[in-house]
Amino acid sequence: MALSDTKLRSLHGKPYTGSPELSDGDGLGVRISPLGAMAFQFRFRWDGKAQRISLGKYPAMGLKDARALVGELRLLYDKGINPRTYFDMEHASSDLTVKQCLATWMDDYVRKQLRTNTINLYEAIVVKHMTDAFKGRPVNSISVKDWISFFSAQEKASQKRARMMLIQAKSAFSWCLRRQLIDRCEIMRIEPKDVGQRSETGERVLTFNELAQIWIAIERSRASPANKLLHQLVMMWGCRLSELRLALRPEFDMKDLIWTVPKEHSKMGNIIRRPIFSQAEPIIEKLMDAYDNVMFPGHDLNEPLSISAANRYIGRIRDDMEGFGYWRAHDFRRTVVTRLSEEGVAPHVTEKMMGHDLAGVMAVYNKHDWLDEQRKGYELFADKLYWHIKNFK
Repeated sequence: MALSDTKLRSLHGKPYTGSPELSDGDGLGVRISPLGAMAFQFRFRWDGKAQRISLGKYPAMGLKDARALVGELRLLYDKGINPRTYFDMEHASSDLTVKQCLATWMDDYVRKQLRTNTINLYEAIVVKHMTDAFKGRPVNSISVKDWISFFSAQEKASQKRARMMLIQAKSAFSWCLRRQLIDRCEIMRIEPKDVGQRSETGERVLTFNELAQIWIAIERSRASPANKLLHQLVMMWGCRLSELRLALRPEFDMKDLIWTVPKEHSKMGNIIRRPIFSQAEPIIEKLMDAYDNVMFPGHDLNEPLSISAANRYIGRIRDDMEGFGYWRAHDFRRTVVTRLSEEGVAPHVTEKMMGHDLAGVMAVYNKHDWLDEQRKGYELFADKLYWHIKNFK
């Protein structure tokens, strides 16, 4: 019978008289001592002999992580490679510090296998704020109390960032545990619910009058033209911020009036085609006249505006709009879809406007982008927005 977290929690640390080993499947099992100490192990046969590899102690290693590690070991086994070689890494050491663990995880996994946006997210949170934590101390010497004190200090700066930092850190240390770079990490005993606050699921749909107020606040603010125009275009296109923030000049076909987002800039890894509608065209031309290849540069004209600079800017705009309530740039996406749906724009068109792939059979066989229908939808939305801007003033 497969193991479960509930069963493991019920047995851990308590007197135990049952079978010394419980099986989960695919060679994964957990050994339990009479005192309730538990450790995961992987059983397999090599050269006709039974083999066993110790994976890690519970709860420092969770069931989910143990299953993930066994999956990787099974892949080696199926390829005719001894699973023990998985742990033969030249930099393996149980004395790694937080900084060394994060650096190894980033270099050997994150930067090699994950998308640019995810890499940037890890660098902006866990790498930036945890690299210098517990300087010189081996990870396995840091107690739960030490970790709680660290995150309590982080909560004072930002509740939501503290929780996200914990989640990302657990991913990093779990990766290190599975590769036996460290033999334990007490942070794995802390649950996300114990730290900070969860990022709220966005629900706000802005009215056209509210959009007009934000637009005017952007116009009146002190910021670079690139930063201002970036957010005004995001408001009208309903695109993800980084799809536009990272945009380069060749992505904008001013002859056929099509903006093509390459898969490298897309969250879902797909190519997105959107029309350059009539109200957006002069803004794009203005940007092309002002800048070179990078359409929305930061301090360095050859580098895109950073996500932190864009977020700080919106934070300043939001703080200056007293009594307006909380909103964020991502709410523009929900607003575009909702308002156009109210105007009768078909769901498959708004899905394409948002850069989503269609579901089911249509995703396989229908590659049409409905650019004409998208264009009409965007122009309808922009017309209503401009009317409210004009009348609000």
